[in-house]
Amino acid sequence: MASSGTILLIDSDSNQTLSIRRALERQMYTVYTAVDYHEARRIIHEAKPDIIVMETVLPDGDGFAFCKEIRGQTSAYIFFLTHKTDGEDAKRGFNSGGDMYLTKPFHMPELMARVEAAMWRRRKAFA
Repeated sequence: MASSGTILLIDSDSNQTLSIRRALERQMYTVYTAVDYHEARRIIHEAKPDIIVMETVLPDGDGFAFCKEIRGQTSAYIFFLTHKTDGEDAKRGFNSGGDMYLTKPFHMPELMARVEAAMWRRRKAFA
């Protein structure tokens, strides 16, 4: 069966990443994972993901700055999935080029619905 699309998960929380990866793979997405922004850069260049789901803070940098950096290099839909719950952080996420901001803890069905909606929009935009 063909892939439903390609998704990159960027987060150092291996348990959460595994949980999200499994849920996405059940929906037939091809899923790549990165534990830091350095590794994510390589995957973005090689795999050209449709959607990037990323934490805002990792040991090697700031997610908002990373989003600004990659926004000019990718047309991927960018989700922030983070513990940062302050409204100012959400504003920074959107101002840095993010398309969605979802805080942890989150409900997996909501994340899956948002991914599907974003993938649908990408298919329509690039059809």
